[in-house]
Amino acid sequence: MAETMLHTNCTLISSAAGPEGYLDLLIRQPEICRTSRPGQFVMLRGWPGSDPVLPRPFDIVDTYPDQEAFRLIVKIEGRGTELLSRLNPGAELQVTGPLGQPLEDFACSSLALLVRGAGAAAVVLLAREAMRRGVEVITYLSARTADRLVALSYLKAVSATLEVATDDGSAGYHGSALDLLDRRLAKKPPERIYSCGARRFARRVQELDREGRVEGFVFLEGLMACGMGNCHGCAVKKDGEPGYFLVCRDGPVFRAAQVVIS
Repeated sequence: MAETMLHTNCTLISSAAGPEGYLDLLIRQPEICRTSRPGQFVMLRGWPGSDPVLPRPFDIVDTYPDQEAFRLIVKIEGRGTELLSRLNPGAELQVTGPLGQPLEDFACSSLALLVRGAGAAAVVLLAREAMRRGVEVITYLSARTADRLVALSYLKAVSATLEVATDDGSAGYHGSALDLLDRRLAKKPPERIYSCGARRFARRVQELDREGRVEGFVFLEGLMACGMGNCHGCAVKKDGEPGYFLVCRDGPVFRAAQVVIS
C-alpha cells in the first residue's frame, strides 16, 4: 500500500457525460494528483447522509499537475454512482487514496493493452508512463457498441497504435478484440500484455503467460468496503499455492499466471 495514502476532502471541478452509462469526473486534490502512479485507485463518496454507507472504488484515469487534479470515469450502476452523477462543480467529495500497489516496472520495449468497458479507464495512466519511457503501446479497446467505448480519446493520445472492436460492428472491427490481438501475436508479439474489463480477456492473457509467449498481467476487481485490506471482501485465490491475494492491498494488477480467474 502506498505510504502517501490520504483520507481527505476534495473538490469536484467538472462532471461530464461520458459514453452511454458513464460519467467523467475531474477532481481537485493536490497530493493525490502528485503521488498517484499507474495501477492505483481511490475510494470515493460524495453524497449527504449515510445511504449508502460505504465509499466506492474507482481507478485513477490520469493526473493533471497544472490543475492539481485527477480524473475518474464512473460507470453509473447502483445508488452510490447515481448520486455522484447528480453532483455539480464545486461539490465536496471525500476521498481515500492513492490505494493499491503502483506499477513501477517498465523494462520492456512494447506492451499491449486489452481492455473493455470501464476497464479502459484503468490503463490510461499506465499507457502514458510507458510512452514517456519510450515503450511502444498497442491498445485494443472493446465495447458492445460505439457509444460505449470508454476513454477512447484518452487512450488514443497515449498509444502508438489503437484498434477498436465492437460487438455490433458500429465502430472499428466487427467482432472480438481477441481476434485483433491474435493477428498481432502471429506477426510481432508485444513483450507484455495488460488486460482489464473482461474475464475472457483475462483468461486469454493468462493462457499466453503460462505458455511463455508473453508476460501477462491482469487488472482485477473486487467487492471493497475499505480499499485497505481490512474487510477482505476483494480476496482472490492464488494459483498453485494455498491462500489468497487481496485485490486492494496486493493488486489491483497481478501476474496473470499467479491468480485463479473464474
